[in-house]
Amino acid sequence: MDDDVIRGATVTHQGETTFPPPPPKVKAIGAAKPKKKEKAPTPEEKKAAELATFKAQTKSQVTMLAVGGALMLLLGLVAPASFMQHFIVFVLACFIGFQVIWKVSHSLHTPLMAVTNAISGIIILGAILQIGSGSAVVSVLAAISVLIASINIVGGFLVTRRMLAMFQKS
Repeated sequence: MDDDVIRGATVTHQGETTFPPPPPKVKAIGAAKPKKKEKAPTPEEKKAAELATFKAQTKSQVTMLAVGGALMLLLGLVAPASFMQHFIVFVLACFIGFQVIWKVSHSLHTPLMAVTNAISGIIILGAILQIGSGSAVVSVLAAISVLIASINIVGGFLVTRRMLAMFQKS
């Protein structure tokens, strides 16, 4: 009965009612530090700060776009045309996928697993078609793709099944 957790959870002890428990001896949350009172910004100052933030973000995005474009140009000078076509599709797919997933609210991530399962199924189908290509490197990469996509599908189904079980009556 000396432990606060056990004492707080005990309702009766040796035939006596011990409820309600005494308050805990140690507080879990420290005292809040007093906050310094700051002067609220005027609407003009707030607007100026937002404009400065917007300009900084725009400058960062333009810089990243310029660096990415320069790298693509340098890669295009040395890579074959067929590689560049596939690489550009890959980069666009990554960008679009990132933008789509990033904008999904957290409550919808589990239903989104069903969509990723479908995408992983397509990956498995394409990888199985490539396993018999004759090239050892392509076969190894295809086998790794099948393994990783299978893990994603199984994990997605387990998470979805667990989520649906939460809504069933016992």
